Amino acid sequence: MQSPSPAPPAPQDALENPLLETMDLERNITDLESHVGFEYRHDEFDGGSSSDSLRLYWLQSFGPSHRLAAGIELPFLYVSGEAGKPSAGGMGDIQLDFRGMLGKGEKFENAAGIEITLPSASNEELGEEQTVLRFVWGFSGQLSSHTLLSGEVGYNKAVENQHETPGINSIEPELILSQVFAKRFGCYLDWDNYYEFDIDRYVTTLQVGLEFALDHHEKWSFSPYVLFPLNHSSRIIETKNAVGFGLIYVY
Repeated sequence: MQSPSPAPPAPQDALENPLLETMDLERNITDLESHVGFEYRHDEFDGGSSSDSLRLYWLQSFGPSHRLAAGIELPFLYVSGEAGKPSAGGMGDIQLDFRGMLGKGEKFENAAGIEITLPSASNEELGEEQTVLRFVWGFSGQLSSHTLLSGEVGYNKAVENQHETPGINSIEPELILSQVFAKRFGCYLDWDNYYEFDIDRYVTTLQVGLEFALDHHEKWSFSPYVLFPLNHSSRIIETKNAVGFGLIYVY
């Protein structure tokens, strides 16, 4: 008698897909996996200036069921000034990150946290010269076994400002759509916005990226991307265009 064929494996939930989790690591607060990584980005600005930045970051999960995490980000920048203006290079503003999971189900999870940006830049051209608190809530939800929709809302407030101009006082909503096409390949769309209350300024950008798992255990991942401004203010204030890549190791 012929033995029955084994049942096909059950589809994996999007929230448990390692590649989708990695795509969400640096873009949404809900992913609390311990990891280290760096990101390189090149920006072009109106007027002919440009910048190159390198972010080094580390997040460590801890607590019961690893539902808490703390991290740090160290940015290094080089800004090439417009014609006749000096260039500058060095460390930017350090960011500290504390987050915790509020609820986690099979297809939906949400988390909250606080981020602290410190005025640690080695040059006034490389930082905001403000101490900024960011309160953020975010979610991730499964649209299908290969598709994840994530989002967060952050409120940024300068509690110390070394300038005479108004400090940062903004709300920042963001949506990320991630899709896996193969076991080790996927892509994402990241629609990011912020609105500055004190100066009535709205900035919106779209980041389009690919994600590649570099090893069979899906611990290493590589993500090249491009970023586009979506309105005139974004082009003037944020970037004319930007390209970059990230490399992450999950442990």
